Amino acid sequence: MRTNRLRVHRALTAVWILVVLVCTGCGDDIVYKERPPFNPPPDSLAGFLGYYDAASGFTTCGNCHADLQAAWSATDHAGAWETLQASGHAQSVCEPCHTVSHNGNTAVAPAGYAALTANTDERPDSAQLAVYHDVQCESCHGPGAEHIATPSAVQPLASGLVTPDGCGDCHSGAHHPFVEQWSQSKHAIGSGFSRGNSAGCDECHNGKGALVQQFGVTADYRNKDDGEVMPHTCIVCHDPHSRAVPSQLRAPVTEATTRNLCIKCHNRRSIPDGGHRGPHAAQGPLVLGENVGWWPPGFEWLNGLTGSHGDAAANPRLCATCHVEMFEVTDAENNFVFQSVGHLFEAVPCVDGDGVPIAGGECAASERRFTACAVCHSSPTVARNLYVASIAEFNALLDQIWQDVNGNAIIDPAPTDGGVLAQILQVTADPKQIDMGDTLFTAAEGILYNAQLAATHERDVFLDGATIVGTDTVGFSGHFAAGNGIHNPPFLESLLKASIQHAIDAYGLPAPAGVDLTLPAAALARKP
Repeated sequence: MRTNRLRVHRALTAVWILVVLVCTGCGDDIVYKERPPFNPPPDSLAGFLGYYDAASGFTTCGNCHADLQAAWSATDHAGAWETLQASGHAQSVCEPCHTVSHNGNTAVAPAGYAALTANTDERPDSAQLAVYHDVQCESCHGPGAEHIATPSAVQPLASGLVTPDGCGDCHSGAHHPFVEQWSQSKHAIGSGFSRGNSAGCDECHNGKGALVQQFGVTADYRNKDDGEVMPHTCIVCHDPHSRAVPSQLRAPVTEATTRNLCIKCHNRRSIPDGGHRGPHAAQGPLVLGENVGWWPPGFEWLNGLTGSHGDAAANPRLCATCHVEMFEVTDAENNFVFQSVGHLFEAVPCVDGDGVPIAGGECAASERRFTACAVCHSSPTVARNLYVASIAEFNALLDQIWQDVNGNAIIDPAPTDGGVLAQILQVTADPKQIDMGDTLFTAAEGILYNAQLAATHERDVFLDGATIVGTDTVGFSGHFAAGNGIHNPPFLESLLKASIQHAIDAYGLPAPAGVDLTLPAAALARKP
């Protein structure tokens, strides 16, 4: 709701005469006996209250919302003005994003600090300006004057969206293009949000559902009840009011458990279910090496197979190490080109000729950025070589499970198709071995599930294929979970090898020539 300036001015005039004010509907009730818990705002027409006590950093809103004031005071927003002054780049163009102004809310521009400084010939004194220093509550929630006049009737709700009138009003541009990169990511766009209104899917495919079901956030915001699916905007992953977790995240990225911020959603279907559907959002369990895949009889999760990617001691930021890499791009003359803030959320992204990451790019390994991997792998070149070698290894093993020789996207019995799945259909003459429509779960279906779990982009046939069931064709599907196998290379290699070996043993198949099915040496040491 945009501010009605005349109504705000009249409301303030009436409220100033109060000597005792009881905050109702504002959390804990607070009774002030000496004076009202607000000062006449320097920008009275817009109705921004700003700091109650600028010297101590106590907001007017905090007089009632004491718990939120305390949490906010530890955030970077509470020191935004000082940060700007210390940067050496303080300019008037920067000030509206480091103060209470029209940015981030629905106020009419210019407002707050921007309104006071609009007339440079009559610049207000420093005390008046200090009232609006820093990114305070009203920066996101909008003017609070009407709220203090009628607390229950007027609720200055912040936006759950990014822009306009949200975080994107400031967190954008060459300085920190969070919105520009986010808007190109799958957190902002993609077919997944079409499932946002489906029960059971909304906990991750709708930002509103994720807030409630993943993080327990039930607070109101302007677009909460508009009936629209909300993408994963800033407030889904970041807590505007608290820095209890670094970067104001709602959950840690450094914890190697399902409490990890990313794993909360990237942890849906990692083992076969009754419907025989393929894996879905199995990245988290795969990285952690827990409760993932179909294990052939005798196969165990062994020491050494967790992989360094899921080891918090070796990789403290876990998913974020690769998926949220922040870096600056410069040209040959060391001039600034671009500040990447990692909000494409792509590991080893494709980059253009200047080194700027490209969203959703399809490119060769030589055109990808591997610098984030060098944190553990000594250099980008070493990391790139390991990446290429791993994909080649996975492709070779996946070919031993199924090769769609005739290219019809159907698992045909050998010799029409190749791999152990085609051989199983040949030796058993039983299409029910790979029947996605019945309730019987077979070893062949478990092997297929593991191949789907480890599918590379070059072997995406495992994610969208079909198999003959009697005279009908029943499809199977899955979603990329392995990141070309890189989420946990040692485990996936062992799982695929164990699956192929089980097919040989259980169905009496010939061992494939020239294929090494020996598990990695680390797999020989069993868990204690």
